[in-house]
Order: sequence, then C-alpha cells, then structure tokens
Amino acid sequence: MRFAEQATIPTAMLGTLQALPDTALWHRLQKEGRLRDEGDIDQMSLMNFVPTRLIEEIAREYIDALWKLYDPIRYLNRTYHHFVKMGPPRCAGAKKKIDWISIRALLILCWRQGIKRESRWKFWQNLAGILRYNPRVWADYLSVCAHNEHFLEYRYIVRDRIERELADYLAKQKQPLPQTDEQDRLTRIAS
Repeated sequence: MRFAEQATIPTAMLGTLQALPDTALWHRLQKEGRLRDEGDIDQMSLMNFVPTRLIEEIAREYIDALWKLYDPIRYLNRTYHHFVKMGPPRCAGAKKKIDWISIRALLILCWRQGIKRESRWKFWQNLAGILRYNPRVWADYLSVCAHNEHFLEYRYIVRDRIERELADYLAKQKQPLPQTDEQDRLTRIAS
C-alpha cells in the first residue's frame, strides 16, 4: 500500500496469493497436502492453500490494507497527486460532447464526494488544486475520483466475504476428523 501512496497510483489492485491449477506452486502445495479445495480463486477470497502463517492474520492484514488503500481521503490524495505530477496533456484530446448523462454523473459525484462524505473538504480542496495547477485534466481527474465509488462499496463486499470464509474455515478446523472404520469399531467395542 505504501508503494501506491508514494507512486501516486490512484487505482491499485490488491489480492491474496492463489495457487493456480497446474503451476509449480500448485503442484508443490498439493504434494505437501496444503491445497484447500474450497472456494473460488479470486481477489475476494481467502487463499486456496494453507499458509505457513496463521490464515486469520493474513485475512486481517488483507482487509486492513484494502480498507486503507480505498479510504476516501487517501484515494483523493493519490488521485490529486497523480494528476498534478502528470502535467498537462501533450496533445489536445477529442472534444467531448456534453450530454445529460455526463451532467448527471458530475452532479452525483459532487453530491456524494463533495457534500455527503466526511472527505468533502478534501474533495473540494483537491479539485481547486487541479483547476489551479493542471486545469486541462479536470474532467479526467473527476472521472478517476468517481472510480472510488466502486471501491468504497467493494471493500465492504470483500470484507464480508473474507470474514465469512474465515469463519467457515475456522469452524471446519475445530471439527473432529472423521473416524476410520477401525476407530469406529474400537469405539463401539469400548462402549
């Protein structure tokens, strides 16, 4: 996450390590008996293998990193610094026709990020900075600011799914292993 902040990368992708089928990692983990057969392989799930560290720690760290990465103020700051560093475009872009869809999107963005959220002062401060230091990119800047609308909701979805998977995983770890036929026979004899 620190890299994204330092490099001013507005939209950074984050996910847990997954052992993809038929790769060297997958074969090694399969040989070690550490592959888990449950779940999908995507950025919204726990690892599909048993790690050497506690999976609870890794899950918490992942959720925390995602939460910080798409915190509204951090995102606005990364986006602002990115567009200030970028400088003005070298060639003129195509003139975009202003339509009601664009106006509506701008009004929704200004409502959500400029009025509704606690980060509203940062939104207006950064927009004023863009208009002052790099005014030719204001529309693109606002477009990237709008991307965080997705990520703000996305981090809740990921957190809920990871926590559900983690609870299921931990519950399965606490269940006793199924008895073999011999153990079952000995248990019946002992009773």
